[in-house]
Amino acid sequence: MPEDRLDIPRLARFQTADIAFEERADSAGKLRFPASSEAPVERYFGTEVLSHVKGAIRTERIDSGAAPLLFNHDWADPVGMLDGAHLEDGRLVVDAHLFDTARAREVAQMVKGGLRNVSIGYQLHVVEEQKKEQRFLATDWEPLEVSIVTVPADPSVGIGREAEHKYSVRILRAESPAAPAAQPGVHSMDQSTTAAAGSSADATVQNNGTETERLRIKGITALCRQHKVDEQTRDQWIDSGKTVDEAAQGVLDIIAARAERNPETVAKLDLTSKEVQRYSLLRAVNAALDKNWQKAGFEAETSRAIAQRLNKVPDANTFYVPFEVQQREVPIQRRDLPPHLQRDMTVATASAGGYLVDTQNLGFIELLRNRSVAFRMGVRRLSGLNGNVTVPKQSGSGTAYWLGTEATAITESNQTFTQVSLSPHTVGAYTEVSRLLTLQSSPDAEGIITSDLSKIVSIAADLAVLNGSGAAGQPLGIINTPSIGATTATSADYGKILDFQADVAGANVVPMSGGYVTTSAVAKILAAKSRFSNTDTPLWDGNLWDATMAGFRAMSSEQMPTGTMLFGDWSEVVVAEWGVLEIAVNPAANFAAGIIGIRAFYSMDVGVRYAGAFSYSSSVTA
Repeated sequence: MPEDRLDIPRLARFQTADIAFEERADSAGKLRFPASSEAPVERYFGTEVLSHVKGAIRTERIDSGAAPLLFNHDWADPVGMLDGAHLEDGRLVVDAHLFDTARAREVAQMVKGGLRNVSIGYQLHVVEEQKKEQRFLATDWEPLEVSIVTVPADPSVGIGREAEHKYSVRILRAESPAAPAAQPGVHSMDQSTTAAAGSSADATVQNNGTETERLRIKGITALCRQHKVDEQTRDQWIDSGKTVDEAAQGVLDIIAARAERNPETVAKLDLTSKEVQRYSLLRAVNAALDKNWQKAGFEAETSRAIAQRLNKVPDANTFYVPFEVQQREVPIQRRDLPPHLQRDMTVATASAGGYLVDTQNLGFIELLRNRSVAFRMGVRRLSGLNGNVTVPKQSGSGTAYWLGTEATAITESNQTFTQVSLSPHTVGAYTEVSRLLTLQSSPDAEGIITSDLSKIVSIAADLAVLNGSGAAGQPLGIINTPSIGATTATSADYGKILDFQADVAGANVVPMSGGYVTTSAVAKILAAKSRFSNTDTPLWDGNLWDATMAGFRAMSSEQMPTGTMLFGDWSEVVVAEWGVLEIAVNPAANFAAGIIGIRAFYSMDVGVRYAGAFSYSSSVTA
């Protein structure tokens, strides 16, 4: 539906009302009466009807007690305040009270004497043209005040001194007729060009600047309304010339910020820094192991608080870790140690627990992210969520049409939006430690358990982002996302490597955080090849784990299927994390040896905003 804007002053409409008057000791009186209805009123722009369906009227001003009851729309003559409003039989019925002043008591006497004229002052926000009914329906409007009046104001114009102040109102025009056929002898082009999903319509509708701007404003407005972005931010994006795609990125940033500061996140308990440091994972593990929480009262209290929010009954062998504790810095073993020294931990031998010669301070969550190829590649993170979330995604853009003549009308085209829905998928991590280790109170021992659990979770999380099946409880990963790009890279050379970038570029995507991920075997092949013959210009420039290739970062991961490679804009991947870390203890993992098992549950999901932002090859050979 085409859209334009009109500058319209604050308006009013008059009606005779049945005013219910109640004497009150604390004021001059209490009133209830209908203030507006769907009766048509002639305006200079056409016949206006105010919609009185749920959602069409912004009653926040009234509900908050900020809307006055005036006399004759005079803002300098308030006689009371509006207390509330509700819809009743297609009318807006308001409750009000009069002030305990001489002026209000004077107005009360007028009402008791038979004055029944009321008028509502309001502001239009969105008006929809309905050609068949020959009217303009206000589908979004806001009452500003209600007045008791002696003489009705002229309904066709603005009212009072506020009439000179104009408000910008969105007018949704009725559908334009289809473009007429080209006249014989007139050379015209009827081809249309549509941008790929994820690109901005601003790049495609170039033949008509007004049409381009209309689509941009319409797209940004739809995004902001859908995701409850405030009007000030919306207007700033529109005024600064942001494209719809840039606004969608901004909406995603706002969603991420909401998640970070959301006080209702299930595992966030608003612990003080002192309480966070006081919490002991080892103490909780031992309490769960012995089923005796007397020596872990603080840990038990936090676990019960989270369990209550989850509507779960606490179990003696299971506890929940506060989100703040998951972010806490704890010492961990050196990450440059050989993998076989970073497995199950005991304190009896140097190869198990004695190599803690150098430590780094990282929390469970940061450990998980640092050990994930996907996180290091730059995926977007939504942390500490509570409940399902949706991420905005532009699925289609406006269409450009060449005009055959000056009289040719542009066919209406719309930008379309969908949402990437994210919901918790839970992964379990399991490690075994000696009972003697759990009895140690040193930070090193706590760091060992945190580190090992996070490493196991990170492997599963990384696999989910790269190659999650979307079945059997797994999130849907990038490789299995429908409609991602495909590249044939058999006998890979420099040209084949560039084909990945060309494929993404063909989808109108300019990578903000681009990079290649493949297996170490493929990385070895590429490191041995040169871009140009007889020169020291390896395709894979760096070690087999971290390198650069064709101007972008390149990493290897054994999470990738054999002989495959993935390139894309990793910032178009959203990884959602729910901050509930559930830990259960098994005291009989190896009873004879005194080994206990520790299992952690962690919840996450993956969403790809634009499938075209990635290109995948399932067969990369020498």
